Amino acid sequence: MMDRLIRDEDGITSVGMAIALFITLALIFSGAQMHKVQSAAAEIQEVADACALAADNEVAGFMAVANTCDAACLTFTLTAAVLYGVGLVAACVPPAHAVSVKLMDAASKTVKLRGQFYERACEGLNAAQRLMPFLAACNAHKAAKANDQGAMQADHMAAAVLVPADFTPLGEPQDDGLDDLSSQIDSEADGIRQKAQEAEEAAKAANAAKERGFMEDCGGAPAYCMMERAGHLASLPAADNPDYESVDAWSFSVALERAKAYYAKRLANWTLEGSSVEEKADSVIRKRFYQYAVDELASAYVIDGDAGFSADIPHFFRNMTELKATPLYTESAYPITSNGGKRRMHAWSGCPRASGAIGEGSVAQLEADSSSFEKCPSCQFRPSSVGSVAAASTNISNGFESHYEAMRQACEEYAEARALADPLANEVKAHVQPLLDALGTLLGNAGSLRIHAEPPGRYGALAMVVNTAASPSDTGFVNAFTGPAFDLGVRVAVSAATDVEDETESAGALATQAVSSITGGLGGIGAGISGAAGIWMSVLRAYEDGQAALERSIEEGLGSFSQNSSSGLGKWAAKVLSQIVEAAGLEPADTACTKPVVLNTTHVASSSDDAVCVRFMSAKDSALAASSPDTSLAGSVLAAMGVGSGSSEGATGSGSLNVAEIELPFGGSGSISWAIPKAQDVEGVIGSGLAALGGLASSIMGDRSWA
Repeated sequence: MMDRLIRDEDGITSVGMAIALFITLALIFSGAQMHKVQSAAAEIQEVADACALAADNEVAGFMAVANTCDAACLTFTLTAAVLYGVGLVAACVPPAHAVSVKLMDAASKTVKLRGQFYERACEGLNAAQRLMPFLAACNAHKAAKANDQGAMQADHMAAAVLVPADFTPLGEPQDDGLDDLSSQIDSEADGIRQKAQEAEEAAKAANAAKERGFMEDCGGAPAYCMMERAGHLASLPAADNPDYESVDAWSFSVALERAKAYYAKRLANWTLEGSSVEEKADSVIRKRFYQYAVDELASAYVIDGDAGFSADIPHFFRNMTELKATPLYTESAYPITSNGGKRRMHAWSGCPRASGAIGEGSVAQLEADSSSFEKCPSCQFRPSSVGSVAAASTNISNGFESHYEAMRQACEEYAEARALADPLANEVKAHVQPLLDALGTLLGNAGSLRIHAEPPGRYGALAMVVNTAASPSDTGFVNAFTGPAFDLGVRVAVSAATDVEDETESAGALATQAVSSITGGLGGIGAGISGAAGIWMSVLRAYEDGQAALERSIEEGLGSFSQNSSSGLGKWAAKVLSQIVEAAGLEPADTACTKPVVLNTTHVASSSDDAVCVRFMSAKDSALAASSPDTSLAGSVLAAMGVGSGSSEGATGSGSLNVAEIELPFGGSGSISWAIPKAQDVEGVIGSGLAALGGLASSIMGDRSWA
């Protein structure tokens, strides 16, 4: 019969089919039941992972707050430095002295508020760090209880510890030199402004003289000026007769070179002119004047450089009195003839009555012994013939010498004004340069007064979850194909999490946004203070963008007022400040956002020599070595994690911890807070959860295994 049931070549019998179906269904339901039981047992690990992530999430949240405080602290430092730097530039520009006072006042207040903020922030962050282990345990337990609702009855309880449990207290005294530098700048600011004002007045006089010289040389074109006259009277080519549109590009050396080229060209192009002997005599005397001018200008110079200004541009005589101070007065260059005991002095050898000359004489001789000389009837030579040769062209606007002399006088006035202005400007530079250099050093060491937190859990978090619910194995799955239900016993699992960088989001951006939101409502403030607020907002980006943002803040802070200085001190100070900031090399803060991820507990527990970690590793090693881990090992792990310990001191009823207050010198204030569980929620968790879990080790007995 059985043989036919199994080996029936005529086909499958109804009985065989029924048995096959029954066996198949039994296997299906048994497999499903086994999967259900295994899934229920494995669920505890997923809950443990969630609890570890929840515990470690407190570390990520704390670091976001710490980064925000660090951003604010760095911004205070950089803002004070930039405000002082721009304020020093403004101190060099008298029209901007009012702005300088406001900027430096804001800088001084910023220094004081920085110290207050640093102390408050460190105090608040230390309070938060003391609270973190408790909050991590609280978060883990709440995450465990949130997973009680499932396909099978569950009663999860969790314990969590941060690794390491200790932290480095913040707030150790750090001196970056800003306080001392602030006092020094404040004490010297008034003196700098006073000297800058004196230098500015002297520089204005110098610039006014230079402007006059420019107008006489070429600025007055196409009206009469040296350039126009040189082109008209001597046909001086453009290469030797340049035109300048701006006094800023012009210098007195341009006028000097033009004069040299003009007289050299007049001498080279000279030809005897005039129809009468007297007119020809005047032409010859003008040639002698051109030669004299060329000789005098050969040694003339204009030096304008870092060492100062000096010039020697000769004055050309225009009357007999001035002629006496020149070589032309004493040189023997005029033929002397004798006629019946009377001597005559002639303008040149070409005079018709100069033939048979017995010698040559000078204007000085002719004037001193005038009674022994009679005037030549032809050339009419007399001392004034030479003395007044340049008088007409000097005294009328269409003469080259008129504009040359006005330019020369302007050069003398310019030199006198520069002699006053340059020492004053150098004195200002001598005071400002060291202060700017000190600011550069401060910017280069901007990391001295910073908040670098090393909180509990910086290596990660360990979590252990226990499900104490005794759930029948056939819960929600009663069927006739599996055996009677048995209770699933206590399930235990451990997990760990740590923070890793999230490159998709910048903590620097979050920090700067948080701080900038405090000042977002600034408005209706004064011009000088508005500039200070703008500098704060620009510098704030330096936390995220580094050097580029710092340089932009300087550029925006300086604006255009640094150019509004006759002495040039503003332009000099702005350039020095920009170079110092450029050399600072401020790097962006390394503040990538972090997020918790699950990893093997060994990686976290072995990263610290905390007693908790050592005991945890010992308990875990024992559990892994046992062929059938029992609940006494679970109790060892719970004991190692210090279940039931911790304090809720610091928890508030509002659900947030006020870490620090930010107050700005130009208006605006706010606070940096850290979201934490409300006090009533914390106490409830501690009372009902951790206490129960703490007694679990003594209540679980027997040989039941744990996951």
